[in-house]
Amino acid sequence: MRILIVGSRRHWRIESCFARAFARAGHRTLLLDDRRLARTVGRGAAQRWVRFRAARFRPDFVLLSKCLGLELDTVAALVKDRDNAMWYSDAQWFTHIETRDDIRHIAAAAGIASRLWLPAFVEEWRAMGYDARHLPFAGDRDIVPVRPDPAVAADVAFLGTGYDPDRAKFLVALAEHVGLRVWGLGWSQWSDRIRWAGHPVEGRDFAAVCSSAALTLGITAAAARGNPFYTDRMFIAILAGGCYLGEGGRDADRMLADGEHCIWYQSLDECIGRAKHFLGHPAERERIRVAGERFVREHHTYDQRVPHFLTGAPYVPPL
Repeated sequence: MRILIVGSRRHWRIESCFARAFARAGHRTLLLDDRRLARTVGRGAAQRWVRFRAARFRPDFVLLSKCLGLELDTVAALVKDRDNAMWYSDAQWFTHIETRDDIRHIAAAAGIASRLWLPAFVEEWRAMGYDARHLPFAGDRDIVPVRPDPAVAADVAFLGTGYDPDRAKFLVALAEHVGLRVWGLGWSQWSDRIRWAGHPVEGRDFAAVCSSAALTLGITAAAARGNPFYTDRMFIAILAGGCYLGEGGRDADRMLADGEHCIWYQSLDECIGRAKHFLGHPAERERIRVAGERFVREHHTYDQRVPHFLTGAPYVPPL
């Protein structure tokens, strides 16, 4: 089958992960980076080029992402008379449809697609009239642990962007009890309290941080509170060699088992307590890390997600 994917070509972005997973399943894929095209050749030329490439490729199936580099008539032309779907990773921003132009555009493109796959907030999108279906994030199977590096070692590592003040407050409080290090952009105003690296990490550097930390932390952003799987961070951290300490929530134990594949907490105090416990029990920590990586490779890579796009089959959590 010929599959056209619209989205980022950066190696570790989700659309690139999907493209590799489709290719491993035997499909021929074409990934068009609409936003990069719009930036480099101009928005008008990008529309013409995307239509031209799609017409020559003659896809049997079209998978859309945010489509921020495409006009809506281009989106409609791509999916006309073809099976198609949209995957929208930032489903939690549905509350901003009326106030943000980018979210309004994404929502309009989603209305053109036949199906809308979301990692969270499915009922909210259904209530707005979309054929919304649940499909969680996953991790790329090419992500693997690496040899621990003392230069990036920590008791607890957090990797993410500092756009949420609530997460910053959580990290500042946690740092008073454990050796915390933070990687990502946007943490400068808290840098004196959270041991901020000053930059994000990807690829092997991301794996080095996860493999070198005793625990890799996840904190659900305020906009997605109660939906721990609104992001792929826990899956890629586990694949990269991390023992994952994350905020549990809706259906968490249907995806990963607490104390077996990861460590769930429900509050700051519980996070501090569980972090201290597992920092003092390295053998228990290693057991969870090994079992977690094995389980994620079996159930939570993009290779297990792509068949849902093509068949429309509902997602069933592995637990």
